Amino acid sequence: MKLIWSTALLGVALLIVGGASFSLPNVPDNLTKEQRLGAVLSASMAEEISREYLKYQQTGIESERLKQLGHELRNSHSRKDIFTESLADLSSTDQFFVCTLCRSTVNVLVRTFTQGELSGPEREMETKRLTLGVCDYFSITTQEVCSGLFDLNWPVFDFIFNETAADSQSFCSMLPIPICQVKQDEFNLTLTIEGDLPTESNSKLPARTPNDVLILHLTDIHYDPEYVVGSNADCDEPMCCRNPLAQGAASSAAAGYWSDYRACDAPKHLIVSAFEHIKENHKVQWIYHTGDVPPHNVWSTTKQGNLDMLTEIDDLLTEYFPQTPVYPCLGNHEPHPANIFGNDDIPDNLSVDWLYKHVWSLWKKWLPSEAEATVLRGGYYTLSPSTGHRIVALNSMDCYLYNWWLFYNASLIQEQLQWFHETLLEAEKAGETVHVLSHIPSGDGDCWSGWAKEYNRLLTRFSDTVTGVFSGHTHKDEMNLHYSEEGHAVAVNWNGGSLTTYSDKNPNYRLYELDPERWQVLEHHTYTFNLTEANLTPDEQPKWALEYQFTKEFTEDTSPAGIDRLLVEMAETPALLRKFWRYKFTQSDPKLAVGCDDSCLNKTICRIATTNYQERTRCRELQVILDESLGKEDPGTDDNDDGGASGLKALSFVSLLALLTASAFLG
Repeated sequence: MKLIWSTALLGVALLIVGGASFSLPNVPDNLTKEQRLGAVLSASMAEEISREYLKYQQTGIESERLKQLGHELRNSHSRKDIFTESLADLSSTDQFFVCTLCRSTVNVLVRTFTQGELSGPEREMETKRLTLGVCDYFSITTQEVCSGLFDLNWPVFDFIFNETAADSQSFCSMLPIPICQVKQDEFNLTLTIEGDLPTESNSKLPARTPNDVLILHLTDIHYDPEYVVGSNADCDEPMCCRNPLAQGAASSAAAGYWSDYRACDAPKHLIVSAFEHIKENHKVQWIYHTGDVPPHNVWSTTKQGNLDMLTEIDDLLTEYFPQTPVYPCLGNHEPHPANIFGNDDIPDNLSVDWLYKHVWSLWKKWLPSEAEATVLRGGYYTLSPSTGHRIVALNSMDCYLYNWWLFYNASLIQEQLQWFHETLLEAEKAGETVHVLSHIPSGDGDCWSGWAKEYNRLLTRFSDTVTGVFSGHTHKDEMNLHYSEEGHAVAVNWNGGSLTTYSDKNPNYRLYELDPERWQVLEHHTYTFNLTEANLTPDEQPKWALEYQFTKEFTEDTSPAGIDRLLVEMAETPALLRKFWRYKFTQSDPKLAVGCDDSCLNKTICRIATTNYQERTRCRELQVILDESLGKEDPGTDDNDDGGASGLKALSFVSLLALLTASAFLG
């Protein structure tokens, strides 16, 4: 009956919004009809909210329409997921909420700026009052979190709003939410790239030898020096395990000794345990550390706190691996406030030069002196640790959507990408092979597609030179395959997962075996332990163990062409894709309990085949094969019965669109 009711409502909604009114300027042409409906409704509702909310703030009178809009939105989203999950991975209803509230809030702030109401000495106080009012009225998160985020980010927003013609469509359209996106020519980016492009997939695969090189990949440590064992792990904030349990709270809400599956980061004794196990069991030749040392308390960070944590983790690495080179790159949590990087075109008081100077003081023991200039300029560098080999560490915050300076002037990011091109060109001429370190994988929904497009063009052009890309950020033990515009597989991005358990995962680290000539990844091993089991015996060390070996579980051909063939095999054999999904989440108890239904499998294979969020050609091809394979399976084969949970989320969005459309029409 629910399905009939929802379908009928959606039909009415489509008729109401159909025709001439079913349009929004600059909406991308590739949206589905449902997404276009969502885009129109989101923009319309955002306009209503901003208009009605400003009236409410000015008069103190809450209109019936604002009450209705507030009720509909505040009851339509999950307060936790919108902070702890990637926006691209949110349910459709949560994405609708985020897009609509983003547009509404920006509209409110921009209009009060342009109308002169926030131009006096009380501007910051009044803006904060407006922002916290929106946060509270729509139950976005706690007042403490909203207040902290405002205080930390206001100076950057203040500058951007005063220096640009920002509006809600341009500001919010860069979010990885289809209904929020619009065409924006000013955000187009094109590099000048020299040389010929490959005409086929890269299938080079050196043979295994006794001389293969073993290296370690650490990422997303997210050290929380304020982690308290037994504290509240089930809080309302985006990160927990710091504050005491409320009197009478259930013991199940208490934070575990070795960390917790809920929104909690890594205590120091977890990090030390990992380093001890690595030191005692593996002899690695060097370490890649792909960023994110501080924890997820993005509303309450301090500059000194971040500096201290970076130093403390660097000291631990030096203590446990004194003779092992460590090649790091920056993550989005290193600066204060989190995510915010810029360059020479921004005011000195808002720059992160202090961070670049500090990491150079830590990194210079392993880097050549000539790397200092680029580290101090933008947190990126290159070095050649041995003849014929080169490492390039990028500052991928140039693509991060929460780096607000992108909205000020997206062309600021071209400098590093052009430097990357020149570095690869020189490496090619010198006959060097290259490893690329980049915290954020380019296919992640948090990475600006304009940057990802040019980055992919570079990896395509230099597919014979770049023999490995290494990233983190997603906290998932996974990989992404880069394709050329013609569909050739050109490079593999290997993601190291995370040492933190945030969220719903077991801690892990990775080892890679490389051939000594081309430095190509021939094998990788993931080590982890079960958090539930470890927390039952806090006085004992966790049982770190090999979770899986890639070539034994999936394929011996780790070339880009070999991984592409593996994806076809996964699409044809869903059981193999389910195995990949289980390893992707380190077989954590919460994830295994939920399982991966057909919708989840479609997202999983799409993510592997996507290295630009808005370019999904190979993804769609693989999904067609997968859907055919799933249709041939016996009922009950998948991990989550009939996929009811995922189906409910989709149904909820259909219902939400229908109800909101009917509400707007009848209202």
